[in-house]
Amino acid sequence: MRLFHDRKHEMYTKSVILSVLIMLLLAPFSGCFGSDAVADDLNHNIPDPDLRINHLQMKGTHNSYHVEPIISPTREYMYTHETLDVQASVQGVRQFEIDVWWDPRGGLRVYHNQYDSGTTCPTFENCLEVLLEWSENNPSHHTTFVWIEPKDWLEQSLEITATIQISDLLGQIEHELTQFWPDNKTITPKQIQGNYSDLGEALRIEGWPTIESGKGKTIFILLATGDMRQIYLDDFYPNGAMFPMFTSLADSPDHARGFFSLIDPVNSHSDIEDLVSSGYIVRTRADSGGEEADNNDTTRLIAALTSGAHSISTDYPAKVDGIDYWVEIPEGNPSRCNPVSAPPSCTSAFTSLVD
Repeated sequence: MRLFHDRKHEMYTKSVILSVLIMLLLAPFSGCFGSDAVADDLNHNIPDPDLRINHLQMKGTHNSYHVEPIISPTREYMYTHETLDVQASVQGVRQFEIDVWWDPRGGLRVYHNQYDSGTTCPTFENCLEVLLEWSENNPSHHTTFVWIEPKDWLEQSLEITATIQISDLLGQIEHELTQFWPDNKTITPKQIQGNYSDLGEALRIEGWPTIESGKGKTIFILLATGDMRQIYLDDFYPNGAMFPMFTSLADSPDHARGFFSLIDPVNSHSDIEDLVSSGYIVRTRADSGGEEADNNDTTRLIAALTSGAHSISTDYPAKVDGIDYWVEIPEGNPSRCNPVSAPPSCTSAFTSLVD
C-alpha cells in the first residue's frame, strides 16, 4: 500500500511540474491566440484598467484620402493611399488626416488642392461613412484619431477669413459630424472636461480616458492655426456638442491645450518628448515630400518613434513596389506601448489584446 501511495505521489508531482512547464511555454504566445487565460492564471500580462489612450503609439497617414494625380507637378504628390477602411484593417493605421473644403454646390469636399485633387472619398460624408463602417465592424479597436484640416483659398494665401465666416465652414463640419457620426462613438472635449472648470484641469486630475472606455470610439481634432483656429475658439469651443478638439499651440490658454502637431521630429524631438511627458497628445510625421522614401532614410522615423509622439503620420504606411521605405510601429499590434508615456504595466502582450 505504501508503495502505491509513493508512486501516486510521484505521478502527481510529475503532473504538476508538467502542467507548470506547459503554462510557462504557452504564456508568451497567449496574446497571439487572442486569449490571456494562461497569463491570468500566472498573474502576468493582465491588462491594467488604468492604461490610458495617451499610453499608446500608433501609425497614421498624411492626407489619408490621397490619390496620385495622372500628371504630378511635384514629387510631393506622387503617392496613393488605399481606402480608409483598408488602411485601418490591413495596414494598421489608427490616425487619419482629412482636408475639407467648402463647396458652393453643397456639401463638403475632400481633396488636397486644385492641382492635386485625387481622392478615395470625394466628400466628407463619404470619408466618415467608410471609417464608420470599419469601426462598427471592429468594435474593439482602440480610440482612433481623425485630424480635420479646413481649407480655404483666401485664408491660406492671404490670411483672409471672410469666406470661412460667410460659408460657415466650421459650422458645416460640426453639422456633418453630428449627422454622419454617432455621438456614442466619439470622445469630445466636453466629455473629458466633465464637471471641472476647464479641459486643462480635467486632464491634470483625471487624465485621458482609459483604453478600455475608448474602444470603438474616435476623437476628431481640428488641424488649424492662426485666424482659423481663433474662429473656432471664439465661436465653437467648448460649447459644440460634437466638434473636434484642436491643435494646441505654445500660447494656447490652459482650457484649450490637449493636442499638438509638431511635424519635424528631428528638430522638435525634445519638445515632443516634453509635451508627451506632460500628458498632452502629439502628432508628428515620419516623412515628407517623398525625400525619405526615395532615399530609404529612416532618420526622421526613428526620431518620431523615440520622441514618444502618439501618432506618426506617413505617406507610406505599407510596402510600395520599387520603394524600400515604409512605416511600421515596432511590436505594434497594430499600436504599441508609448516609449515615453506608458507605465511599466503596459506590455506588448496587452496591446495585442486591443485592435
